[in-house]
Amino acid sequence: MNSSASADILYDAIVVGAGPSGCSTALFLARAGHQVLLLDKARLPREKVCGDAVSGKSIGVLRELDLLSQLTKPAHGVINGLMMVAPSGKEVRVPFPNARDLDCAGYCLRRQSTDSILQQAAKSEPTITLIENFAVRSLERDAQGNVCGVSGCDADRATAAPPLNHERTYRARVLVGADGSGSVIARSLSLPPVPPEHTFMAIRGYWSGVAGLSDHIELFFIDQVLPGYLWVFPMGDGTANVGLGILVSDVKKRSKHPNKVLTDAIAQHPQLAARFSNAKLEGSIGAWTIPNGSYVRASSGPGWVLVGDAASLVDPFSGEGVGNALSSGRLAAQAIDAALGKEAGDAPLSASALAHYTSSVESLLRPEMQTSYKLQQASRSKFLLNLFIGKAASKPAFRQMIIDMLGSDEKKEQVADPLFYLKLLLP
Repeated sequence: MNSSASADILYDAIVVGAGPSGCSTALFLARAGHQVLLLDKARLPREKVCGDAVSGKSIGVLRELDLLSQLTKPAHGVINGLMMVAPSGKEVRVPFPNARDLDCAGYCLRRQSTDSILQQAAKSEPTITLIENFAVRSLERDAQGNVCGVSGCDADRATAAPPLNHERTYRARVLVGADGSGSVIARSLSLPPVPPEHTFMAIRGYWSGVAGLSDHIELFFIDQVLPGYLWVFPMGDGTANVGLGILVSDVKKRSKHPNKVLTDAIAQHPQLAARFSNAKLEGSIGAWTIPNGSYVRASSGPGWVLVGDAASLVDPFSGEGVGNALSSGRLAAQAIDAALGKEAGDAPLSASALAHYTSSVESLLRPEMQTSYKLQQASRSKFLLNLFIGKAASKPAFRQMIIDMLGSDEKKEQVADPLFYLKLLLP
């Protein structure tokens, strides 16, 4: 890692945000031989409220980055399956397919640990310059209006006037917005916000002493939280990540605060109350917003791309965002690497050159998110949830159908087929 950044350097890329999407972009670009400036407004390591699951796409990208072995060093829970509970109280357990070259499907570990693994890898790259405590205030543009850099200052001195706030400008051929759901880059580009009906409000806390934890993640589609869902994820250190996901548009219709919805459900639902009778909340309940991939946000333009949550790429059904964050970082790096090879000189990369990133997102990530959105809409129906989970609990063939859906994007698409619902209705 370079020890310092300079306003005199023209970087190949500036990446704003050192979370999974930003680190993924920076690492893949650095390993392709490019000079990258990685900026984050926090002092690292930092806490990040999250569901903490690492599986699926995340495992694949971390393997490519040669970081997979690092996941088992911090405290972690091993994940091998899924338990779902219907509004009726019926429950079903199904195994997840193992991740390639692993004897499990994935892990649950604190997001700070996952981020630290990626950040340490970025720090070890000689062509990545990482600057912490830097708050972007504005975008720099060339005479044609193309994005060519950022200006900002020390985050902990943002209220001070220059020169006390250490304001400075950095330039690059492309700017990558990897700064999460409240992306300053997206706002500075005047992109419209993600609508409430496509945004989850999620809250989570860590409880110790929860009885009956296993190697399954648990999803409760129960009356107390519908049309949202409650999760219980085992962390492997004696605690469980327990949270609630619900659309912002639905939160606005409730009189009860989401924290109260969660704690009341834990206290009152029969299958939860017994297990939490001796449990204790460790610390406080945190909250964050999740911009779903059911909303298509512009993800590239002249001199810029957006990745991860900034690009609204979270799975609309599960609320899982780390997999698409890491994957979009890889796709962005591939597109930027190709564009830098085609367009020599010092000018910002053209919109047409960067459009390959958007087309890759649409072809490789969007179809699964569209299917997940259909699943999310179906899961709002108490009738369908009881029918679906009840059928899976009683019929092995239907349980196998769920297993197939968990392991195959193509199988997931059957949720859009009317025959799927006919099978549900048949005895």
